Amino acid sequence: MTRTLENSTGLSAPDTKFLKDIQTHGWHVTRVFASKGEAGPEWAFSTGLYHTFSHPELIVFGLTLDVCMRIVNGVGLQVKTGKRFEPVGVYGDILNEPYKCAFRLVQRKHYRDYLGRALWFYEDDSFPTTQCFWPDKAEKFPWDEGCNPVVRDGQPLLFVP
Repeated sequence: MTRTLENSTGLSAPDTKFLKDIQTHGWHVTRVFASKGEAGPEWAFSTGLYHTFSHPELIVFGLTLDVCMRIVNGVGLQVKTGKRFEPVGVYGDILNEPYKCAFRLVQRKHYRDYLGRALWFYEDDSFPTTQCFWPDKAEKFPWDEGCNPVVRDGQPLLFVP
């Protein structure tokens, strides 16, 4: 079950916009800022891709929030046209070439820490989510030996390596 504008009364303005975005565009992007004084990456994630297009939701870490948001929206636009991003695939049409992004399926045990708004929308954790990883300049991903520590530390591994 999911929340909709029709079955939710008394919503706040942000909650109403959230649901309208999903209803109108097919998804909403939530940006998560690092808490003041806390270390760790910022991130953005989708809600609605699974509901609207039967495609896993998407989460991206470690880049500026604007770039994370552009990645989520760019993937969403491609999904809307029928493209699928598989959780074991590597894709070159997300970032500027020559960089390719890799996708991995997020373990549900991480949903509460990173996907709160999606949990609210779906009312449980029954939706799949993929994490989009970006490489360092040597094209190494965070799980690769020798990956740049900034790239590695900015992208928590939310999947089973």
